[in-house]
Amino acid sequence: MSRSNPDLVPVGIAVVAGVLSWDLVRLISKRPEVWLEPKYYYIGYPLMLVAAFMLGLGFPERPWRWALVIIGAQGLWATFLQFVAGSAPNLLSLVVICAVLGLPCVVSAYVGQWLRSRLPE
Repeated sequence: MSRSNPDLVPVGIAVVAGVLSWDLVRLISKRPEVWLEPKYYYIGYPLMLVAAFMLGLGFPERPWRWALVIIGAQGLWATFLQFVAGSAPNLLSLVVICAVLGLPCVVSAYVGQWLRSRLPE
């Protein structure tokens, strides 16, 4: 017997948002480390914040996990691309950057949850 997982869709959306926000800027800027690219902060990062907000709005139970999946998928994707390019990423700086960038995503997801609780049924 198979049971459907109600979190499969939002997790998929969060993964796509994290990877897409990285790759979009990477393809536009032609730089492998997009965190150093200003376009990341006005294209890629806002995409992540909006995705976290929308997921918090649409799936309000434990909204912190959407931010975690978004930033985690992006970190894993960036690490994978570094290994494919033949260089080893600095994992400590990756964790620090993901933690710092993830906090506003968590806030954004909780704002979505808060707004959902204020909307009429």
